[in-house]
Amino acid sequence: MPPLPPNIMQGRWLRWWLTLSFAVMFSGTFLFNSRIGFLNVLDVLFFLPALTLLTRAVVSGDYRLMTSPLLMPLYLFIGWAALSFIWAEEPNTSRAVRGMVQIIVMVGIFRWLHLYFRNTFKQALANGALCCMVVVTMVMISYYTIQPLSSPLFSEPANLIFHLPSLDPSVALMAMIAPTFILLAQGMEEGVSGKGGRRLVGATVGFVFLCLTSLPLGLMAVMLGLSWLASRQRRSWLAVVPLLAGVYLMLEGRSDFTLSNYFLHPLIGNGLNQETLNSVLAQDNDRLLNLAHPRNLFVLLIHSVGLVGLVLFLASWISPFTALLQRQINWHEDAAYSIAVLPGLFMAFSAGAFLLVPFHASWLSVWLPLALLLARLSERPSIRPNSR
Repeated sequence: MPPLPPNIMQGRWLRWWLTLSFAVMFSGTFLFNSRIGFLNVLDVLFFLPALTLLTRAVVSGDYRLMTSPLLMPLYLFIGWAALSFIWAEEPNTSRAVRGMVQIIVMVGIFRWLHLYFRNTFKQALANGALCCMVVVTMVMISYYTIQPLSSPLFSEPANLIFHLPSLDPSVALMAMIAPTFILLAQGMEEGVSGKGGRRLVGATVGFVFLCLTSLPLGLMAVMLGLSWLASRQRRSWLAVVPLLAGVYLMLEGRSDFTLSNYFLHPLIGNGLNQETLNSVLAQDNDRLLNLAHPRNLFVLLIHSVGLVGLVLFLASWISPFTALLQRQINWHEDAAYSIAVLPGLFMAFSAGAFLLVPFHASWLSVWLPLALLLARLSERPSIRPNSR
């Protein structure tokens, strides 16, 4: 069977499918009161078609989409997390496995899209992010017609317009990282007039939303955006100043918790147990403890899969970063693929929610930026990538 031709899905419907998929991904957290309903819609709309396309591509000969050495640390991390079911006391196996499969599908289809439909992919990301900004604008207007401007967004229960959900602030923060920074990258790439200007206005809305939800973490995101902008200038070393300010705000915005409670089994962790937004399980000798959620993804990693899991998780990011440095790729070209990486990890440090679950707002700070970063490195040596 010949390799999957690059024009297998060319045409207007590809752009519409991707735009609609990303619009739902980015804004679904703010639209759906039922998480199960959100996941079912996203499965039918994006993950099942993506799995079909990815399977067709691999069977047709594009093996490097899924067998690149760059993906090995991610596979090892997912494998180790799955192995931890053995010593987990109350694992939710079906939920975790569904999330693992979705992560692998997202990584694979992003790599395929970058390889053959790079421009369509980037435009769909930006258009989906703009749809998200329209939704969060409605959320902000609705919330502040009820609450005073001094009230942080989602800090008080509110009956929002169209019965939109009133979210946990940490969920709202993690959901806004990817769309905000993708719009910033695309706006700078396309210029400040016309289409690029609309992208930058959308990015501004995202930064305002982040600041209204949590001023320290919103300002952290702003500082990281300014650092990226400064790195594009002639005196790129000035980017260090807002970067350090972002690190300070990240540390200031982190949740308070008793660290020792999450290090009861530091090497292998407690296993991938049932996890809620407010609590995690821990085993202390013969006792099963219900601890407050640390809201810090790195502490959650050690708690759930131990230092072994943390090392594998970090290796999943170090692998593509090392490849980018080795290939001497300009970080500011196709920046939409990499711009959300550092802000996402910073937000995961300060407001991290779930680790390995089906698509969730936390994906927009962790798994989606990683999938985009890995997509940027997709290649087939014998065929020049198509850039339609």
